[in-house]
Amino acid sequence: MRESRHHSTTVPPMAIVFAYLILLGQAALLLCSDETAIWLGMEDGPIENIGALSFLLASVLFFMTAYRSSRLQGRSRANHFDNPLTLLLLGAFCFICFGEEISWGQRVFAYPVPDWLKDFNRQDEWNLHNLAWFHGQTAGGTEKSFWARLLVMDRLLAVFQLALCTLVPVLTGYSTVLRTWAARIGLPIVPWWIAGLVPFHIFTTQVLYAIMGENIIVGDALDETKESMRAAIFLLVAIWAYRLTSTVSFVPRVLGLSDPSEEFKATP
Repeated sequence: MRESRHHSTTVPPMAIVFAYLILLGQAALLLCSDETAIWLGMEDGPIENIGALSFLLASVLFFMTAYRSSRLQGRSRANHFDNPLTLLLLGAFCFICFGEEISWGQRVFAYPVPDWLKDFNRQDEWNLHNLAWFHGQTAGGTEKSFWARLLVMDRLLAVFQLALCTLVPVLTGYSTVLRTWAARIGLPIVPWWIAGLVPFHIFTTQVLYAIMGENIIVGDALDETKESMRAAIFLLVAIWAYRLTSTVSFVPRVLGLSDPSEEFKATP
C-alpha cells in the first residue's frame, strides 16, 4: 500500500471569523440615520448592487467549476464532482437571481412591460419575485393565508439555501446512502463553517428586526441587506467549490485494485 496523503482546501481561522463578522455587520444599520438608511437600501443602491454582483460572480464560478470538474473526471489525483449537473443548475439559479436583482436590465435600458404582465406584477417590472403570487399580501394590503404565504419568494429562497448549505451537510454526515446519492448528482457538501452561516444569518436578522421594531426605513434597508448577505453566502459556496476542484487529492491505493476509477475520489 502506498503512503496515504490527502490535500484539501484549507481556510484560515481568521477568514472563518471574518465571514461571521460580515453577517453581524448588518447591525450597523441601527446606527445609521434615516437618510443614510434610505440611500443604502434604495433600488439600485449600494446594498442591492453588492447582492447582484455576488449572484453574478457565484453564477460564473459555478459554471467554471462545472466545466473544470467535467474535464477532471477520470484523471488521477484530482478533486472533482462526479456529476456537473448540480453545479450547472446552481450556476443557472444564481444567474436568474442576478437578473431578478437588476430587474433584467429594465431600469437601465428602459424597455416597456406588456400590459398582460402589469396585471400580475406589483412593480411593473420584468421579474418573478414581484409577481402577485409571491407576495405575502394582496393588492389591497390584506394578509394572505398561512399556506399562501409559504410561496413568498424571500421565504422560498431562504428555505432552499438552508436545505442546500445546512441540511445537506448535516444529513449526509449521518447517512451513507444520502452521501452516495449526493455524490452521484454532484451536490456540493460544504464544510461545517459554511453550513453554520445560514442559520446564523437567519437568527441575527430576526434579532435585528425585533430590535428595530416599527422603524420602516431601517427595516427596508435590512430587507435589502438580508438579500445581499444571502447572495454573499452563495458566492462563498461557489468559491469553495471552485477551489476544491483546483486542489490535488491523494488517497491510498490498495494493491490489486481492479477499477482504476475508484483510486481517486473527490471529497467535498
